[in-house]
Order: sequence, then structure tokens, then C-alpha cells
Amino acid sequence: MAIHWKTRARGFDELALPHLPALYRFARQIAGPDTAEDLVQETYLRAWKYFGSFDPATNCRAWLFRILRNVWINQWRKSSLELPVPELEEKALEPYYGWEDELLASELSAEMERALAQLPKEYLWTVMLADVEESSYAQIAQVMDCPIGTVMSRLNRGRRMLARVLRSGCSTTSMPRHVQKVGEDR
Repeated sequence: MAIHWKTRARGFDELALPHLPALYRFARQIAGPDTAEDLVQETYLRAWKYFGSFDPATNCRAWLFRILRNVWINQWRKSSLELPVPELEEKALEPYYGWEDELLASELSAEMERALAQLPKEYLWTVMLADVEESSYAQIAQVMDCPIGTVMSRLNRGRRMLARVLRSGCSTTSMPRHVQKVGEDR
């Protein structure tokens, strides 16, 4: 039995862990820095739990992004049912990870983040997977659970929407309320 766990752990280390920085970067762009660590942690917990059913002949990266998407959807559904509670305690110091420097160097500009925040979520996921994570149409289709033609359509529309928003200067008056900075007029 111990041999099985060692083999499983080695396979997980070799196949799943190399994608940690990409998943974390993507989660930060989709959900924000406050939620990204929780999303990625839950993604890897589920990936470990179901790693025995993973077929190593398939694409581990796409499998992990699919898990991340499912976790994000579940957390979004759960958070839409909860009432916000103000934090009463001070935040503890965040741990530092060596791969964060690479991530921070590759973050998107504030203007791009504001523009991306205006995209509908299905277009946002498609554009981010294609243009930031450089996933193939087939990988995106697997993550999004839709046909490749739908991926191509969403990517085209998402890119056009993004270009339109960036050309318009990404004015804060057209941004969703949660994206505007505190103190800005609506």
C-alpha cells in the first residue's frame, strides 16, 4: 500500500505541481488576490483526491484548469448566498512563496485588469485561457465544457469586446461598481 501512495505522490508532483504558478496567476486574474490562494488550494485538494482517476495520457493542465473553474463556480454560488461580514481581526502576515516573484512580474496592467473586469465571465475565461495561459482551443473546450466552435466564437467576441473597451479608454463610468476605486464618482 505504501508503494501505491509513493507512486501516486510522485506522479502528482511530476504532472500537477508544475502548473501551480499558472493556476495561481489565472486565479488572481479571475477572482482577485484575496480569493486566489483559496481557489488554488481547493483545486489542488480536489486534484489530489481524484488523482487516482486521472488518466496520465490526457492533458493535466486542462484537467487542473477545469477543476479550478468548477471550484470558482461553486465558491461564486456559495458567496452569492452569503451576507458579507466585516472583518474584526487584523490580517495575519501572508506567507511568501518563491514563485510569487515570477507571478508578480507577469501581472497585467491596471488598465488591462479594468478592461477584463468588464467582460462577461464566459468571455473572460476564454480570453484569459487563450491569450494569457496560451491554451489551445481543444484545451479551452475541455476546461469550459463546450465545443471548439463555441470557444472560437467566445474568443473572437471577447477579444473584440476587450479591444473596444481599451480603445474607449476604459472609462470608470462604464465599469462595474465593484471595479471602481473607492472615492470615485459614478
